[in-house]
Amino acid sequence: MPRLSVREIKTYGTVCDESVSKEIPLQEEESDEEEEQVVDTSKLSWPQYVLHYTCLGGKGALAVVDGAGEWLADFFGITGPRFWHVVQEYERQKEEEEKERRFFEREPAQQLECGQENT
Repeated sequence: MPRLSVREIKTYGTVCDESVSKEIPLQEEESDEEEEQVVDTSKLSWPQYVLHYTCLGGKGALAVVDGAGEWLADFFGITGPRFWHVVQEYERQKEEEEKERRFFEREPAQQLECGQENT
């Protein structure tokens, strides 16, 4: 059976050996407050150097685009639920039905005052 690297163990969470099978807890989701690692770019090879700065630029661009998208959504008013008007109409109908129910539960004398005939 092939040996698993540490990365594979963290991904799959299980180590299987011919004699031993044990469960390894997976890492929790990484928090937003990650410790930034300081990279000495003078010791990186050319592909690693390009990859490092590409990732830094990508993270920065993503932050800018995400912020701009949130600002535009707020500006155009599309941050609310899509069918909010339907929810409001449903609540309005429920209130009207409740008012009608309370009206018809009143005493008959009060209903006569509102113009209904007593048969």
